[in-house]
Amino acid sequence: MTIFIIAVFVYIILMYQIYPETYMNILSGRLRFLPFSNGFIINQQSYYFSYIHLTNNCSDSVQILVAVCSAPINILRRNTIRETWGQYARNNSNFKMVFFEGVTHSPGVQDDIHEESVKYGDIVQENYIDHYGNLSLKSIAYLRWVSSSCSKVKFVLKTDDDMYINLPLLEKTLMNMKRSRFIMGLLFQHVVPIRDSSSKWYTPMSKYQKNEFPDYMSGTAYLISGDIVPELYAESFNGKRFWLEDVYITGMLANRVNATRINSNMFTIHNRQHTGCAYKNIISGHHVVPRKMKIIYKQLKDVNLVCH
Repeated sequence: MTIFIIAVFVYIILMYQIYPETYMNILSGRLRFLPFSNGFIINQQSYYFSYIHLTNNCSDSVQILVAVCSAPINILRRNTIRETWGQYARNNSNFKMVFFEGVTHSPGVQDDIHEESVKYGDIVQENYIDHYGNLSLKSIAYLRWVSSSCSKVKFVLKTDDDMYINLPLLEKTLMNMKRSRFIMGLLFQHVVPIRDSSSKWYTPMSKYQKNEFPDYMSGTAYLISGDIVPELYAESFNGKRFWLEDVYITGMLANRVNATRINSNMFTIHNRQHTGCAYKNIISGHHVVPRKMKIIYKQLKDVNLVCH
């Protein structure tokens, strides 16, 4: 244990030479939230990552944390979200919006992200490689950050950077929400693992032996009550990590903490018209490119919008 702690501190000192502005955040991120039992690390997995960019902690007024999982290269999408539906979070003390990213091999993209982080202060980036197979690592990253830096938040909305989120409707929906220990979204049940090796979602028997996945929510957008976030994060250290993010977080880990799943038809994944009327009564819509985000946002802001 002593050797391990010394090694971590040596690593921190080296990282300080590269990212001095995040020194204290690296220190807390590397040490504070390792699960300990009787002085020993239990079920240590190989995903302890350091922060490269880090946003400020949540203020006490924040009730809804919007965690947007984004690829490093998608700067245009992030900027469009800030300019459109994310503006509601940026201008509302009840909300905080944070973009979660891994790293890319491109030095130019990393330089752009550094400038973006300095300008907006809303990025949490850790030093794992950002690719599709690591999406569950990205979700562990937001669970970790919320547990340490936004622990009083009532709700966490996880979404992706190709989604349009109707935040005013989400806020209205949650205004009188009294339930606890839940995950709300579009519920999938009795989903059979894909065994076709040519599929993007190929799951070999060696990774998952059962004939069905547990019930889970679509990973495009789902809402977690804040009270179970630390428990979900703690459970990520027990057993093997599964690569399909939505199955892992809202299925496997949710089962372990006895979370209740709430199905809501306001969370959608099917293609729909990119108009204000199509999004007026839903919380989330999928496959929305930046140009369409601007159209939807402009129409929803129009007080004279009439929908039939």
